[in-house]
Amino acid sequence: MAAVALAAAVAGLSGCATPQASSQPTQEIPILTGSPDTPAPPEWSGMPSNQLSAAGSATTPAAASNPGRPARSLNLDEVVRRVARTEKAAAVVVKDRTSGDVLLSEKADRSFYAGSLVKLMVGVDALMRHPGDSRVAQEITYMIKRSDDSTCNKYWVSEGGGVAILSRMRQQMGLRATKAPADPGQWGNTVITANDMVRVYEYIVDKAPAAVRTVILDGMSGATEYGSDGVRQWFGIPSSGTKHQWAVKQGWTTSGNGQMSVHSTGLVGKNWQYVVILLTEHPEGQKFEVPMRSVTAAAAAVAPYLT
Repeated sequence: MAAVALAAAVAGLSGCATPQASSQPTQEIPILTGSPDTPAPPEWSGMPSNQLSAAGSATTPAAASNPGRPARSLNLDEVVRRVARTEKAAAVVVKDRTSGDVLLSEKADRSFYAGSLVKLMVGVDALMRHPGDSRVAQEITYMIKRSDDSTCNKYWVSEGGGVAILSRMRQQMGLRATKAPADPGQWGNTVITANDMVRVYEYIVDKAPAAVRTVILDGMSGATEYGSDGVRQWFGIPSSGTKHQWAVKQGWTTSGNGQMSVHSTGLVGKNWQYVVILLTEHPEGQKFEVPMRSVTAAAAAVAPYLT
């Protein structure tokens, strides 16, 4: 019976799997979604308390002037709509990790469906709960590198369930606006903001245990041109023309609620100097190609800020 329930739950999960809207689960699966009160694993108790408090109190520094960079007003919506006329919203944050300056910020607290960006949180959580497990590390690397939905499905219904995973990651990473999906089976409908995605990357690079950081960054820097679903994921940052090295996590999904989300996010430059977050929302019911080209145009417009 449990095996049947698990199979049904996995069948209802969705993220970056196909260019079509994923079907909704036939029923809620609360037994597999966990509780926000699911405790952190015992091994987390040894983490420095100042690390946890720092994550919880993370703030976005005010942008400081730099005459060597272009003006800070980009109007990303306009850039995106030149390619995708029906675009609904676009958000951007560019942060220099070396100086701490926020170089560009537009609609940074606007909510978007995460799509496969949630795999970063799922991956970090799984690695934290299974330290030293080479099989888990290999699966998470593959999930990030290929944006593999099946692996995300597996971990979303384990580890206490998706609601519990997101609750732990909100606490661990200091996230402020990330919310579990209204339908617990649809991990792609996790709600995120550009500012929270900056916090995710800052946690991975600056605060996560070295073993966790290595697995996630290996997956991101080795992102394949095509995801495991056959969709080309080298849009946005990888196709922007930047000469900098990059490590990315992309997202593309249809919500089933009228929204299509297409995102390009990651780390750019030597020693991963820049965090770049590009989030866009479009009407559902179209192919992904045009929205993806619009995100590439957005990434090209952001490139001059990465000097």
